Amino acid sequence: MLKSDDVNYLVYRYLKESGFLHSSYIFQFESQIYKGDQEEQPNVEPGSLIRVLQKGLQYMDVETHLNEDGTARLCTAPFSLVGKHICSVQQQQQQPATESSSNSNSIRQQQQQALVFQGNKGNVRSAVSSPVHGGHTLVHDTVTAATKDVRRHAKAIREANSGQSMVVDSTATGEEEDEGMDVDVPDSEKTSQKSTLFEAKTALRGKGRVAADSVQLLRGHTAPVFLCAWCPAASNVLATGAGDGTARIWDLSRQSSSNGEQAIVLRHDSESIDSNSPRVDVTSIVWNEQGSLLATACFNGQLCIWSAKGELKQSLRQRHVPIISMRWNRKGNYLLSAYLDGTVAMWDMSLGQLRHEYKAHVGCVLDVDWLDNSTFASCGSDRAVKVWRDNDNSAPFKTFTGHKSDINAIKWHPGGKYLASASDDGTVKIWSISSDSLQPVQDFFGHSQQVYLVRWLPRADKAIIASASFDGNVRVWDVYSKACIRVLAAHTKAVDCLSFSADARYLATGSFDKKVCIWNVKDGSLEKTYLAEDAVHDVQWAPKGKVAVAIASSNVAVFDPLVSN
Repeated sequence: MLKSDDVNYLVYRYLKESGFLHSSYIFQFESQIYKGDQEEQPNVEPGSLIRVLQKGLQYMDVETHLNEDGTARLCTAPFSLVGKHICSVQQQQQQPATESSSNSNSIRQQQQQALVFQGNKGNVRSAVSSPVHGGHTLVHDTVTAATKDVRRHAKAIREANSGQSMVVDSTATGEEEDEGMDVDVPDSEKTSQKSTLFEAKTALRGKGRVAADSVQLLRGHTAPVFLCAWCPAASNVLATGAGDGTARIWDLSRQSSSNGEQAIVLRHDSESIDSNSPRVDVTSIVWNEQGSLLATACFNGQLCIWSAKGELKQSLRQRHVPIISMRWNRKGNYLLSAYLDGTVAMWDMSLGQLRHEYKAHVGCVLDVDWLDNSTFASCGSDRAVKVWRDNDNSAPFKTFTGHKSDINAIKWHPGGKYLASASDDGTVKIWSISSDSLQPVQDFFGHSQQVYLVRWLPRADKAIIASASFDGNVRVWDVYSKACIRVLAAHTKAVDCLSFSADARYLATGSFDKKVCIWNVKDGSLEKTYLAEDAVHDVQWAPKGKVAVAIASSNVAVFDPLVSN
């Protein structure tokens, strides 16, 4: 029996598998899938909606071209799921009836085989959820070939920058290159990748991989791990968040084995928080700068404050709306939580209650970031960046517009001079609140698909920023010189996470291609690579050298990339 809940679940899975992050969140929330029995259906394979539609399309095709006597009507016109079909009938009166019937069946078989091939060509990639550090849960580039056909108009551009790019031939890895949203790129960026291909292969040759015996695998989560965050006060303490409804605190200094028995489990389910709450994905985890408190948030709107030892200090809930991102201010007395319904809540942690509620954006809020203890910025699906102050929640202090699509991430410069924003329109924009102008200080073009994340080099005397994109590239930009100074292109799929080392010497990047790359910031060379067992959701560099990797397989990998194998 066909049920609307089943249809809604297949639609939700299609959106999630196709990488439509915001749409899948909104559809899941509005259809209330997370409240029903459809939340976790391991027997539903990736691409199920496409297969159901494909079979239905084949049936419609056969039904449309079936004559009353049971023979098939020859038609050369394409058959589409949408639009009116007009047959283009071939007359074959000179042929005997038996031969015509034989040819008819042969042609019909060929049409059906071609239809099946068109819907299944290429590799159907497994669906995995992916978050971004500090916030919204992203979903992987699990795009079936049928989905890519819909976006076939887009051109995949591999840009190089003045001979400094490192471009890797995707065919050498056996991976099919994804095609995505068409983004206008200035002519100056459209340089040939052939001239740098040999140089890239030479640069990558001989660079080592992280040895398996030097990697510590943390096991315990029972679903994909979305997030990881090192404690600022203890370099060996790591927090992780996953789709099993738990966050965990690992003390690696006392970790004698790789299993999760010694981890402190922070549960977000009916047993510990709310009897009416379903177990849902942990969407955000963040330590305060003092390292004494850990905030965790879930898709069902739960917001919990834990001590470093895993004690539940406070459970805050403003409404049953998914939380996309959270940030502590530097002092640690205020916490921001950004919601799917477009609001931002400021919590006073000394009182354990709501201080302000900001009606920040039309649509969902996708990221927030503090400038200081009382001023913060927010961005959302309404294509706006807004700057707010603690003493005024009625209107933003500044509103920056200029992006042509959803703004996925924002980040303040370490010295507070600039605010960077990354958007689905493929651009990175740099803003300044010290200027009277509402126009961007710098507009960086170059990525051919959505820009998912930006991070500043942790040096206040520099203005260098890295951007991660679904085009598989990481670009490094210099605001002062107004140029792209590096194109790091060792990944073959979307890059959804990156992290600078504390000394600003190295950059770690993670991708859906299961790889973590360690880059030398000074010359752009690839120092090390780590091949995970599944897609990489998050990568974070500890204050003292170690790198933590959140993996879709439910494990967390920890290693020191600077130690010789």
